[in-house]
Amino acid sequence: MQTFRRHAHAGLARRTLLARAAFGAALALSGSLVAAQNYPAKPISLVVPFPAGGATDTVTRLVAQHLGQVLGQTVVVDNVAGASGAIAAQKVVRAAPDGYTLLAGTVNEVVLAPIVTAGTPYKHQDLAPIGEIGVTPFVLVANPKLPANTIDELLALARRKPGTLNVGVPGLGTLQHVATAMLASQAKVDWLTVPYKGAAPLNADLLGGQVDLAVITLPSAIGYIQDGKIKSLGLMSLHRDERAKDIATINEGREIKGFTTDAWMGLLAPAKTPAAVIAAMNAALTQTLAKPEVREGLAKLGYRVEPGTPAQFGELMAREDARYRKLAATVKLDR
Repeated sequence: MQTFRRHAHAGLARRTLLARAAFGAALALSGSLVAAQNYPAKPISLVVPFPAGGATDTVTRLVAQHLGQVLGQTVVVDNVAGASGAIAAQKVVRAAPDGYTLLAGTVNEVVLAPIVTAGTPYKHQDLAPIGEIGVTPFVLVANPKLPANTIDELLALARRKPGTLNVGVPGLGTLQHVATAMLASQAKVDWLTVPYKGAAPLNADLLGGQVDLAVITLPSAIGYIQDGKIKSLGLMSLHRDERAKDIATINEGREIKGFTTDAWMGLLAPAKTPAAVIAAMNAALTQTLAKPEVREGLAKLGYRVEPGTPAQFGELMAREDARYRKLAATVKLDR
């Protein structure tokens, strides 16, 4: 009888604990739902990983202005530069997961930094995808004096002179650096990587003829290509771009197939942000990107609008993470 009573008391204690845990979970869920229903109730901080005046900052400010109108709240742009964007990403990772601190993230700090920069204290899974904003393509360009006018001619030249051609990149571990490493790996060629402290000094040396090759965004390259100051060896995308239909992709050559290193940008939140808040922000972002003035503004800045769901953006991040981790395992990205 006493044994039965002990078991009964133990069972009652377990049921009480389970009931309390369930009640606590229900309260937490209820609180999250209430918070999501009232979201946003105050201004939102949108962290930009680069200084004011740059391309990422300009895109973010355009989106933030119209996103604030859709949400009925001020969206404040917060520029947090440094460590190729990793400092900004870390700030958002550590922020309260309530939807009031978001990241205007790019492939550089969201995916590449945790892979190629030792000591990066986060991974892409620490950020919850809200939605993609857009994509801008890169183009492989060359000094006009370089004796190669197509991607096939470039690869043939690189094989005749292994390790002598130099390619400028705006910093080690950047997407441009990774793009050139991917191309060299796929084509089995060797060239010298020359890292710069940003795109501005690189572009200056490229136009001055001190650099053989570089990878720059298509909007930045179009004018110089048309003026003959640099020449295109191919768009680093799967398809030609509507803004420059005469520029072939490197995939149209004989050797390179299926190559793409488009630069994407999107909105992200701390990982444990409630799903209802993520959904509300995604809906607002989709509505923002549907505005003609936003689409036109992004097009002028070189971005092709790519709206989608949080799940679709998350799948893109996962694919990119797997692709670049595979590359990092076979190619040294610290030089």
